Amino acid sequence: MPSSSSNLDADAQRSAGAQRSAGAPASDAHPAGAPASDAHSVDAHPAGAPAAGARPTGAVSSPPAPPPAYRGDPRNRVLDALIATVSYRGYDRTTVERVLQTAEVPEAVFAEHFQNKEDCFLQALDAMIGRLQSSVLEQFAKADSWQEKVRLGLAALLQTLAGDPEAARVGMVECLSAGPAAGERYRATLSTFVPLLEEGRRHAAYPEHLPPQTSEAVVGGIASILHRRVLEERTPELPTLLGDLVYFVLVPYLGHHRALLAAGLPETA
Repeated sequence: MPSSSSNLDADAQRSAGAQRSAGAPASDAHPAGAPASDAHSVDAHPAGAPAAGARPTGAVSSPPAPPPAYRGDPRNRVLDALIATVSYRGYDRTTVERVLQTAEVPEAVFAEHFQNKEDCFLQALDAMIGRLQSSVLEQFAKADSWQEKVRLGLAALLQTLAGDPEAARVGMVECLSAGPAAGERYRATLSTFVPLLEEGRRHAAYPEHLPPQTSEAVVGGIASILHRRVLEERTPELPTLLGDLVYFVLVPYLGHHRALLAAGLPETA
């Protein structure tokens, strides 16, 4: 294992178990010890995580401020206000009245664009997902090698989340308690990244040892790690996980040594 693996917390260890339990080769392709992979499948809520709206003890957050004046579109002002309010108060405790106060727009504006709070939330979530997917796919397409595609795509994912902690909390945490439609969007978003990892089978020394769920388990494991960091309000630190997450993605397909090299991580003594 790379020496920087200590940067990942217990979630990374649990997520690494998803790869091993998925049945990847037993040679040097797997770090040691972790629970079963189905806990981190695309359809699974991250195991052992606190309630979606709960904030960690001692966390300090500020009430949402009105959206910037330069965003003159009233619909965008409402969406920005919703993200800020849900991030601060949680989805369940957010009201339309509170969003309108933050957005500084009249109720008639809300009624013109949204049916209710859930509809407003889903529209905000769709916009955030679209930006995130575009960022990742754009970077993924730039590289020639699959290993470099993975690195660039992960870097874009981490930078996008770290650049907007409020949106990251809404998309990674609060959407899990915002109703069935929001939960389905979360799962569908994770599913879009699974095919990007499937190319790794062509680079595996023993592809026949990789079960169909390998890429799904890897994506679910990454989601679990990011969920925990965002829940703990450590979102700005996400880019520091790049090397470890690149290794985490590549190791089922390339094995330990090749994944270590591609991730740019040092060998342990």
